[in-house]
Order: sequence, then structure tokens, then C-alpha cells
Amino acid sequence: MEIVKLILDTFGSTIIVPVIVFILSVGMKVKPKTAFQGALYMGVGLTAFNIILGALMGSLGAIVSQMVATTSINLPGIDVGWAAGAVIVYANTIGMFYLVFGIFVNLFLFAVKWTDTFQPTDIWNYYQFLFWAAIVQYVTGSFVLAVAAATYLNLVVLLIADLIGPSLSEHYGYEGVTSTCFAATNGAPFAILMKWILKKTGLLDKVVLDPVTLRDKVGFWGEPMMMGAIIGTILAIIANWNNLAAMATWKIIIATGITTGAIMALYPAVSGLFVKGLIPISQTMNKRLRSGEMKRDGFHISIEPAVFFGEEANLAAGLVLIPIMLLISIIQPGNRMLPLADLCAMPFMIIAITAVFKGNIFGIVVTGAIWYTLGQALNSTILEVFTQAAAAAGVAEASGGSLISAWSLGVIPYGWLGYKAFANGAVTIAIAVIVYLAIYFLFRKNKTAWQIAAGATPEYIESRTVRKA
Repeated sequence: MEIVKLILDTFGSTIIVPVIVFILSVGMKVKPKTAFQGALYMGVGLTAFNIILGALMGSLGAIVSQMVATTSINLPGIDVGWAAGAVIVYANTIGMFYLVFGIFVNLFLFAVKWTDTFQPTDIWNYYQFLFWAAIVQYVTGSFVLAVAAATYLNLVVLLIADLIGPSLSEHYGYEGVTSTCFAATNGAPFAILMKWILKKTGLLDKVVLDPVTLRDKVGFWGEPMMMGAIIGTILAIIANWNNLAAMATWKIIIATGITTGAIMALYPAVSGLFVKGLIPISQTMNKRLRSGEMKRDGFHISIEPAVFFGEEANLAAGLVLIPIMLLISIIQPGNRMLPLADLCAMPFMIIAITAVFKGNIFGIVVTGAIWYTLGQALNSTILEVFTQAAAAAGVAEASGGSLISAWSLGVIPYGWLGYKAFANGAVTIAIAVIVYLAIYFLFRKNKTAWQIAAGATPEYIESRTVRKA
């Protein structure tokens, strides 16, 4: 188990994903040379995504820290961030065990067609649901219950991935992909509900703020680069409001605006590299579907969320949500933690919501704010138990006496529900399993309708399932 983690830590997604995709491509009878070229493009694309992501997180991290400092508010909980959260998870026995066990679970579920999502290309994001399994293990003292909770939450993750696969592929322009990053996808079912509500009230039709409409109305000011520059500049001004008289402050403000504008401008080019990596496998799959040679259609490969975050509507809405969620965390009754380390991950946390709303920034922001306000309330209830679980695992972050959590992981309501179910005995476990099975079979029976509700068009879904007449 430790060897697997060592391999993942050493090589990372930029190497492992292309290798897995190369093997998968060859297995689907793509010519080795073509498969290698596709895998190389994918590796280059992932590397480029990580470079621009590093630039954005470096810029936003300082801005968010300054924004929090400007509030002069101290709450008992400390947001240690997703990276520290992952360390804590893998310091627990359940984290190390499921890193290997989960691969076999995923392969089995895919092989028997329980899921249409091929998850082994995204195993490093296991920690996002294992976060909750680690809490179950600490609270109950049962390793078996922790494994059961982890498997259950993995099934939930895969169900959401199946639901949003077509809309993610269509909206972001990557054919045949989905995401099993819990933080990125958990808002999708709620987004479907919110889209229905906003349509019924007429608000979604009246307030159309998708990038194409904005460009039609305001021209250059609605271009991705300009949108990024404007939003980044406003964020920096808010963060440095008390120091606007200093020249050095304006250097930071202008640099932040330029950085966010650059990310929005560069993302499409980097996205094109990644698409070239998907072309060989998607073309071969479609050819075999039409010839009748391939008997399985509509499946998706799970890809890390870095390939989605920089899409213009997603990044714009995520940046807008940063100060909104900080303000909500200050005024929200019962909230006990200010988001700090993970607040700049907001664009990742709305990736699926963006696809459901097809880029309508108004709907994305409203839905994201409501959903993660609920998540903040739930996160506040686990600070003590997660801190104790981290301390029991010997993690240094939990040894200073402060309460801790990883905000992007702790605000996932489905994770909280899974933890409560498996930590409170057989009755709640049985209820959780029955609810999952009921939703699962309803989804499988009406899959196309559900996927259309999640943002995909009937034409796209049909293109993924077409066969030879």
C-alpha cells in the first residue's frame, strides 16, 4: 500500500494519467504510435494546466490571506487546506488501505457495468471521500465500518460522475471525460434542483450572464482576458482596502489583475493540447461503436479537475464566489471556521455546477453560495472530531491545540451524511444504502433524462451512444 502511494507521490498525475490512457488506448485497438502521441499531448496538457494553476493559486493565495486578515475576525477553526487534509487522511490506516483496495473496487464496478465511469485515472482524489471515512474510523473505532463508509461514498461519487459526465464533456469540450473529484462534483444534484427553481421563477431566463451573452452585450469587456483582469483587480482591491494609499499595494492589485487575465487568455490554448490527447481514443471508440464491434457505449474516463477549472464561466464565477463565501462565513450564525487555505479553490468546487447551468454565471454563483453555506454549517460540527482523528494519526497540524478542518473537504454535505450514517449504527447504515439503491436504479432507468437535467443536450448524448444501423 505504501508502495502505491510512493508511486503516486513520485510520478504524479502528469505522468500516471498519460500512461494509463496509453494502456487503455492500446487495449481499445488504437495504433501504438497514435496512442503514444495522444498520451504525450495529454501529459503536456496536464503539465501546462498545472503551471497556470500554480500561477493562479500563488496569486490568489496571498489575496485571500490578506482578505481574511482585513476582516480582523478570529474563529476557533483553522482551515489547513486540502493538501494537509490529504496528508491527514493517508496518515490513517483507512487512507492507505483504500488507496489499493479502491482500485480493485473501481475496476470491478466498471467491468460489471455498475458504473459508466473509469475511475482509476483519478485515484489521487480518493482522499476527498476518505476524509469522511477517517472520521468514521476514529468515532467508531472500527476499521471495517471505515472501509464500508469509504466504499459507500465511492459509490456516491461514481453515481454523480455518471450523472454529469455528458454535461462536463459537452460544456468543457473534452469528449468522453468526467470527474470523480468529490469537491468538484458534489454540488451537481443541488444545482439541478436550483436550475429548476430559477427557471420556474423566471430568474434564470431574465438574468443571462453566460460569457457569450456578455460578449454580445459589452464586446471587448466581456472577453475572457478582460473578465479575468477585472475580477482579479476587484478582488485585490477588496483584499487591500486598508492600504490603497501605498504604491506597493497598487503593484499587487495590478499584478493580480494581469495574472487572472492571463489565466483566462491562456486556458483555451492549453485546453487544446489536452483535447489532442483525447482524440485518438475518442475517434477509435466512436468508430468501433458505429461498426458494432464495441458493445459498450457512453462510458467516461475520470480526469483530474485541473483540466476544467480555467473555463471562462467557471473561473469567473469561482472568483466572484471568493469574497461572497468569506462574507457569508463571517455573518453565518453557528459558523466556526473562516475559509483560508482552501478559499482560493472555489473555481474547483463549482466545476459541475457550471456544467449544469451551461455557463450562466448568475445561476452558478447563487447555487454555489447556498450549497456551500449549508456545507459550512456542517463543517462546523466536525471540527473537534476531525482534529482528534488527525491527532490520533500523529499529524503535526493537530498538535497545537487549535481546531482544524480542510474547508473544501468538510463542506461536502453528502460526505457529512455518509459519516453520520456509518457512525450511528445499523439502522442509519441500512437507510443510507436503501436511499442510494433507490436513487441509483431510478437513475439507470431514466439515465438520459437525468443527464439532460444535468446540462447535457439530447444531441450530445445520442452522439455518444450511436450504433451502426
